[in-house]
Amino acid sequence: MLIGCLRRRIAGLFAWRPGRLARGALAMTVGMGLRTLAQAGVFLIVARVLGIEAYGAYAAVLALAGGLGSFAGLGVSMLMLRDTARDANAFAAAWGRTLAALVFTAPVLWLAYGLIAWVALPGGIPWAVVAWIGVAELIFAPIALVSIHAYQGHERIGRAARLVMAPVLPRLAAALLFIPLALLLAPGVRLQAWAALYVLAAASAAAYAMWLVRRDLGVDFRPIWADLGRSMREGWAFAVGGSALKLYADIDKTLLARLSTLEAAGAYSVAYRVADMASLPLNSLLAAAVPRVFRAGEQGVHHAGRYALRLLPLPLAYTAAIGGVLYFIAGWLPWVLGQSFAPAVEALR
Repeated sequence: MLIGCLRRRIAGLFAWRPGRLARGALAMTVGMGLRTLAQAGVFLIVARVLGIEAYGAYAAVLALAGGLGSFAGLGVSMLMLRDTARDANAFAAAWGRTLAALVFTAPVLWLAYGLIAWVALPGGIPWAVVAWIGVAELIFAPIALVSIHAYQGHERIGRAARLVMAPVLPRLAAALLFIPLALLLAPGVRLQAWAALYVLAAASAAAYAMWLVRRDLGVDFRPIWADLGRSMREGWAFAVGGSALKLYADIDKTLLARLSTLEAAGAYSVAYRVADMASLPLNSLLAAAVPRVFRAGEQGVHHAGRYALRLLPLPLAYTAAIGGVLYFIAGWLPWVLGQSFAPAVEALR
């Protein structure tokens, strides 16, 4: 009987096939893994070419623009994801409202960004850099993000994973172009050149995302203004939550550049970037699980919480292991990026 039981268990293991959540998490992990590799390439090239001070300036501006960019659309795209996951027929109208929300919030965010940048950023950062990165993060990046949400709502995680790569591949191409371009430019203008390449890469990613959504999901790009106010009132909590996470993670780079030095901001930003890339599997699991959390929430918040708790042990084990790995590899940073980044070793540890 024991042998028969073992045979059945072994046969069950070989017959096991991953469920939709597992396949989605795997697809998103692959997409985010490729994105992380591309981001690592961009990071290594840009940090090495710019040096610690200019990289600190770039990180400070990007942190501010990215934090405000989280408010683009005031969370209406998350309502689109939620409603589409529950009823695919709701997608067309929800997509139109998402576009309307992006159009409505863009000029307000741009004005706020300019005012905050004038107050919060150090005076030595060129305004061309502030402007180009602002356009990339406030206008183009939200388009790519809402396109990912559209596919997540349909639980087409493979397509969402492809769009996760969309902003990074043009950026990697821009970084590779930046290498020979930097040899022709004086060190003082390399940051402006990288900012211009950055916005061009963001524009191409947004154009690709819009084309893919139109081809696959059959929607156009006409904003739907009906019920927009109600959607923004309901969605603003998602925007605040997302922006709170973004600002909590990144705004310290802007503050450090203002209150300390650009060199300190550069060292800290490098350490943060390495730790952020190590969080890839956690982000992949979260992205794949979001539609199911929303569906569980139809029966009440308690059910959504119970579903989330079932996923918790694996992330906890991963974070404990990766923390030790990062501590030991921190000493490699000056060898990879140059001796000017030696202060990043202690920051990462």
